[in-house]
Amino acid sequence: MACYITIITVFLVLKLVQGAPQVPCYFIFGDSLLDNGNNNDLNTAARANYLPYGVDFSDGPTGRFTNGRNMADFLAEHLGFDNYIPPYASAMGDEILQGVNYASGSAGIRNDTGNHLISTQQVICTHVLIEQYSQQLKDLYEDGARKITLFGLPQIGCIPDELKNHSTLLCVDSTNAAVQLFNKNLKALVDDLNTNLPDAQFIYINMYSISSAIALTLLNYPCCQVSKIIPEGQCIPGKGPCLIRSTHLFFNNFHPTEIANSIATHRAYNALLPSDAYPMDIRHLVTGNDLYYDQ
Repeated sequence: MACYITIITVFLVLKLVQGAPQVPCYFIFGDSLLDNGNNNDLNTAARANYLPYGVDFSDGPTGRFTNGRNMADFLAEHLGFDNYIPPYASAMGDEILQGVNYASGSAGIRNDTGNHLISTQQVICTHVLIEQYSQQLKDLYEDGARKITLFGLPQIGCIPDELKNHSTLLCVDSTNAAVQLFNKNLKALVDDLNTNLPDAQFIYINMYSISSAIALTLLNYPCCQVSKIIPEGQCIPGKGPCLIRSTHLFFNNFHPTEIANSIATHRAYNALLPSDAYPMDIRHLVTGNDLYYDQ
C-alpha cells in the first residue's frame, strides 16, 4: 500500500480510529495552513507558538496557526493514526516511519513565496507556477509517492486581510479570479499526471467551493485581536480570543479556525458534493474503492 501525501493548502470532530491506519505513512507538504511547529525556532515573523494560538489544542500553543487542530491533524484522525503527524523540525526515531509534516509558514511553490504568509498577488504567471509545481510532484513520484492529494486554493479574495487591504466588506473579485485560474490549471494537471505517471493516483480537492460553502455559516472576521504592525494580521501575543470560536471562520486575518478546518477536512475526505473532489475524494483514494465523480 502506497504512502499518502498531502500537498499544499492542506480544513466534525472525530474520535481517533482504533486499529491500523488506512495507509502506512502520511507525509504533508504545505504552508502555514498545515504547519504544526516547523517555524518555532526559525528567525521569521511567521510563528504561532504563543497564546492565543492553541487555546483549544490539547498541548496548547505548538506552532499551529489556529486555535486548535488544523487540516493535517483532522486528516490524520480520518486516516486512523493514533497520533498526529510530527513536524519535521522535531520528528524522531520510529515516528518518522509513519510520516512527517514538512509544512512551513510562508512556504510556497516558488522560492520567493516566503515573503508572505499567504500570497494574495495576482496569479499572472499561473502557467509558470503549474510547470514548477508539476516538476516538484514528479520528483516526489520518482521518490516513490503514488497516492497524492492536491488541495486547490480557497477563496483568498475573501480572507480578512484581503478585505482590509482593499477597504471593503465584500470579497475581492480580481483576487478570486486569479485563484480560480490557478485552480483550473491545477485540476488539469491532475489529469496529466494520472495519464503519464504509471501507477500514480493524484486527486484534486476543490477548496474554493468548500471554503465558499463554509463561509455561508460562519462569521467572516478574525476571532483573535490581530496586530497592525509586523507581523501584521497575526494574533497579538497574550490577548484573549473571542469566546465563541465555533462561530468564526477565521482565527486571525489569514487562517481558519478549528471548526472551519474540521468541516473542510471532512468534505475533502468524504465528499459532500461531487464538486468537492476530482476524480474522487480522499476516502476512495486511500481505500482503493474507486469512485469517479463526473465533472
